[in-house]
Amino acid sequence: MGQRIRTAIVAIPIALFLIRMGGLLFALGVLILGLVGFWEYRNMLTRDGIRVYQATGILGIGLLIAGAGLGKPEWLLPLTTLFSLLVMLEGLYFYAEGHFPENTGLTCMALVYLGLPFAHFILLRELTGGMHPVPLWGEVSLGEALLWTVMFATWASDTFAYFGGRAFGKTKLLPKVSPKKTREGALCGFIGCVATVWALGSLWLQYPLVPVLLLGVGIGFFAPLGDLVESILKRSGDIKDSGNFFPGHGGVLDRCDSLIFSVPFAYYFITLVLLG
Repeated sequence: MGQRIRTAIVAIPIALFLIRMGGLLFALGVLILGLVGFWEYRNMLTRDGIRVYQATGILGIGLLIAGAGLGKPEWLLPLTTLFSLLVMLEGLYFYAEGHFPENTGLTCMALVYLGLPFAHFILLRELTGGMHPVPLWGEVSLGEALLWTVMFATWASDTFAYFGGRAFGKTKLLPKVSPKKTREGALCGFIGCVATVWALGSLWLQYPLVPVLLLGVGIGFFAPLGDLVESILKRSGDIKDSGNFFPGHGGVLDRCDSLIFSVPFAYYFITLVLLG
């Protein structure tokens, strides 16, 4: 418990500062998280006897996040396509040479599972619009306000699911994937998530009720899905935590698994529906 508290004392102010600052500083923080997340992903697969292309994976993920940081979202699709093709060409070359290459499919998956989602953290944070007041904090930009909304909603999903499961949980959700999760806990997490989005999106940011509730429903679905996907990866490597980047709390993927799914959904829903 002491280690968890010490890590939180250091990590939370850094996260607050980077999100508050935005721009290149925030992009650099996201880049570090993305690259550490790839290393954890690689290590989990290695424990299961699977190798992925390190150099191509690191370069591809780094450039995807850098593209978002430089304000070039139009780069994301071409870069993903380019590096997927490069990975496949690497595999073809090594097979032709008679070597046992790394897994091409799971290397390409890293671009989609890590590079693109982390890039969308930046795209969401840098959305422009009006300023919104926060008591004892000052005014925050639209992008910062929306990022906090999605993050708080995702955390609410996890927190309500945990305590709801402990209080009411009886029916296992997916026992072969995550034995401790229950349907009752998942329902509590979903309700807590939708309520949080309603409070922040409708009462604070003053967006119309129906699209705000739909945003909450989407986050309430995608956030636990991200948690379950990471559980599959950890189960394949027979490990409890993806890493130790946050001592006492686990790795980057342990802390960001739900956000990896909820942030990209939220970005496109917000830009196409809420702001469209």
